Amino acid sequence: MNAWEVNFDGLVGLTHHYAGLSFGNEASTRHRFQVSNPRQAAKQGLLKMKALADAGFPQAVIPPHERPFIPVLRQLGFSGSDEQV
Repeated sequence: MNAWEVNFDGLVGLTHHYAGLSFGNEASTRHRFQVSNPRQAAKQGLLKMKALADAGFPQAVIPPHERPFIPVLRQLGFSGSDEQV
């Protein structure tokens, strides 16, 4: 049986802000009250992905999710215009 390890990285989107969400992660805690910079975060992620690919690691990219995902919010009972939801 042949197997390969592939690194999957998610590209952050416009709603990116992970600060303060990871209990015990010092960097997350230290930045919890700072404004996020999604563009910089996306560039950092792309640089990491390229570095891994250049080092010979198979790399896959997961695109950002649509947020907020209005259809799911409507299924959960939210109503009104898209802007109100």
